[in-house]
Amino acid sequence: GCGETPYIKLITQLYGDSIMIANATGCSSIYGGNLPTTPYKKNEFGRGPAWANSLFEDNAEFGLGMKLGLTKKQEIAVDLLKTLEPVIGSEIVQAIINNTEDTEILKKEKFAQIDALQKILDGLADNGDAQKLSQLTEYLRKKAVWIFGGDGWAYDIGITS
Repeated sequence: GCGETPYIKLITQLYGDSIMIANATGCSSIYGGNLPTTPYKKNEFGRGPAWANSLFEDNAEFGLGMKLGLTKKQEIAVDLLKTLEPVIGSEIVQAIINNTEDTEILKKEKFAQIDALQKILDGLADNGDAQKLSQLTEYLRKKAVWIFGGDGWAYDIGITS
């Protein structure tokens, strides 16, 4: 809805590049998708929020689909990481798995761990699992899916003010 823009600003400031947004068509999509400008900024590493727009009433399902897809890719990435542990080394595998990203320091450490992992994977060009994981390393990070929309997609038109 039209009153969401302050919340969107706050959420993107809090979660930054760790957020995926499913946005229903309405005021928030005009705010968020008014090209050639966008309120969503990249950080110094070129990373920022992921944003996608859906039409009206299907945004809850659209957002759920984003979350289910994200969860599945995260599961595949972690499974591949564990499978490759004998090749990659337990230290980096356990560091990535156990890093909760609960603070900015831990988040920076996770980026460094994934960068180190990527260098190892680049050296394993003949290993199929390593190449698959190389394409999925971004899913080793903690991410949140937020679903934005107004009363239209919530089937609440005219019920609340």
